[in-house]
Amino acid sequence: MANEHQWHTSYWVRVSCLAVCFFFAAQLSTTALNIQAAASPLWPPAGIALAALLVYGQKLWVGVALGALWASLADQVPWWQSLVLCFGSALQALVGSYVLRRRWERSLQLYDWQLDDLLTFVGLGVLLTPIVNAVYSTSLGYGFGFIEGQNLVQNAIVIWLGDGMGILVLTPLLLAIAAGWRHAITLRIGSKWELGLCLGMLVAISTMVFGAQTDSAIAKYPLEYLPFPFVVWSALRLGLRGTTLASFLVSVIAVIGAVHRGGPFITKADGNLGEAILLLQTYAAVISITALVLSVVVTERQQSLAKLARSEASLANAQRIAQLGNWDWSIGLNQKLIDKTINTATTKTGENNLVPNNKALAWSNELYTLLGYPVGAVPPSQSLFLERVHPDDQRRVGLAWNVARTHHKPYRLDYRLTLPNGTERIVNEQVHIEPDRITGTVQDITERKRAEAALRETEAVRATMYRYLSQELAEQLLDSKNTKLGGARQFVSILFADIRSYTSLTEQLSPEEIVTLLNRYFEAMVDVIFEHRGTLDKFIGDAIMAVFGSPIPQEDHAQRAVITAIGMQQQLDHFNQQQQSQGRPTLQIGIGINSDDVITGNIGSSKRMEFTAIGDGVNLTSRIESATKFYGCSIIISENTYALCKDTIWVRELDYVCVRGKRQPVYLYEVLGLRSHPLTPTQQEQIDLYAKGRTLYQQRQFDLAAKTFSQLLRHNPDDQATRLYVKRCQQLQQEPPSSDWDGSWQLQEK
Repeated sequence: MANEHQWHTSYWVRVSCLAVCFFFAAQLSTTALNIQAAASPLWPPAGIALAALLVYGQKLWVGVALGALWASLADQVPWWQSLVLCFGSALQALVGSYVLRRRWERSLQLYDWQLDDLLTFVGLGVLLTPIVNAVYSTSLGYGFGFIEGQNLVQNAIVIWLGDGMGILVLTPLLLAIAAGWRHAITLRIGSKWELGLCLGMLVAISTMVFGAQTDSAIAKYPLEYLPFPFVVWSALRLGLRGTTLASFLVSVIAVIGAVHRGGPFITKADGNLGEAILLLQTYAAVISITALVLSVVVTERQQSLAKLARSEASLANAQRIAQLGNWDWSIGLNQKLIDKTINTATTKTGENNLVPNNKALAWSNELYTLLGYPVGAVPPSQSLFLERVHPDDQRRVGLAWNVARTHHKPYRLDYRLTLPNGTERIVNEQVHIEPDRITGTVQDITERKRAEAALRETEAVRATMYRYLSQELAEQLLDSKNTKLGGARQFVSILFADIRSYTSLTEQLSPEEIVTLLNRYFEAMVDVIFEHRGTLDKFIGDAIMAVFGSPIPQEDHAQRAVITAIGMQQQLDHFNQQQQSQGRPTLQIGIGINSDDVITGNIGSSKRMEFTAIGDGVNLTSRIESATKFYGCSIIISENTYALCKDTIWVRELDYVCVRGKRQPVYLYEVLGLRSHPLTPTQQEQIDLYAKGRTLYQQRQFDLAAKTFSQLLRHNPDDQATRLYVKRCQQLQQEPPSSDWDGSWQLQEK
């Protein structure tokens, strides 16, 4: 509400100010000229009204109408006629501001005017807009009986000329003042005294010329154009604001002198005021338009020069940032001297003749910097340039120069520069041939070349990592910059998966069918590994090795490995269903998981490397996977893995064994599922019964243990691990173990 009230207050203040300015301008004009307002040769209120609506918006038309109403009442026009007539000035200002706003693409800033903007202002604002008030006022004057029929055209022309001159002389001045206030634009002069001198002499000469009485000697001479040089002076030196002020002063002084029957126009019109006013208006129009044209042209030129300077500065800055230098060789300049130099005083580099000191050759400042010379410290020459070229590239560069000079063939060349401080840079030189000159650009592309090499290396590493990592993990590893050769000891979880009865499977299928089957199987299994952010280490024949927790560390790597194994078994069920539906053989796999300290990293060469894990922990995982065939289990994990994820999975303690190649026995556990899926009572009963048999077995009660395992077999005759324990108990009954037996069993299978 406060902002709305403030806006309304500001609006009515502007309306009031505009009305007051309109009224006083009208009164001052009629009082100073001592003639009727309708016959004024220069009607300032028209210029004020149009400028106000252009600057502050068309909503201020109320102020124009109100000022025109007061002016009519002051001229003793009846109030009801004044109320109707005042809308002519408002309508004229509205039409003028509307058409000019639509045509001026550069808004209303006088300092952005170009010649087409000036022509638009003269055509639409000065010539067309005043017709509105002229026709409106003349028609109402005829209707009210003020104007007779034979004077209609003459009255309309008088109003049209008066309003047009007011717009031509005053509107540009007011626009210039408003632009200066809004944007703090200063006059384009060398010092303030020049402004005072120019305008002072202009006022003095104009007063002398247009204030002279008709019976004086000076009035008989054509001196009305004496002020013209000072108007041109203002146009060239004082800018648009100074130009419009000068035009305004000359026009006002000329009008005042003419209506008081002074100056050359009354003399030339033989005392006829109407003809003198017409001459005066023609003169003022010529002066104003000429001054505006000159000032606009000068402004355009200065803006072009400023834009050129900014462009050159921007180009120099861009060359500095881009490390881009250029040289220019004028072929026609001192051509005889160049030819003589070539023949008599050349520097030889191999078979190439180079001009050592060529006055037609120019270097940019950035080229000096690229070559390691202080700017301007040495005269440009090919020999000095060649001194900076790497010795292995000098012959190639010199030959390219001579071919360009003698055969006018452009070229593009990459070569090396060796700077005084010993650094080596790579540059790209491009040469363009013109009829009278050869131009070349030299750009430092060292960083780009390094970036391209790094990009190629990165793409090679990315392609390598995509083979064993998911895209997400690969990009994460690339961002960490940890892609170099080398390894580190890490505690990770390793997964081995192997196809059962693979040898017999290969005997049943052709090689092509085996390859197709393996590709489809590997595709399905790798998707599961990547889904759980595992790393594909390698394919070993029909086996898959995956690592969890490296190269990107994972706190829950053991749990991820177990969940992946369960997912692989589930995915295999789906795979086998598709195989059966197509009449193809099905697959069975065993998975072993172990968590241990191993060496992981990128191993290989810079051209070919792969991520892998090595160590005893990897070997143990392979033995655990092999044990799945011995125990008839799908997934077996080591005691280390179980300790890390025992709260999330269902297991049964399978055995306590020494795998082949190991002396230290380890506990093995069969994974039955995730704790998120509860066991059935039957499953829990079988686990408990198996655990009871294991306890009796470790306590050397082989007879009771065998009975317990036999009882379990009656409930689950397909349990291969239980059947092994029955046979093992019977064997140990016949051949009891030594007294230091720890309950472990030696596995002979790999």
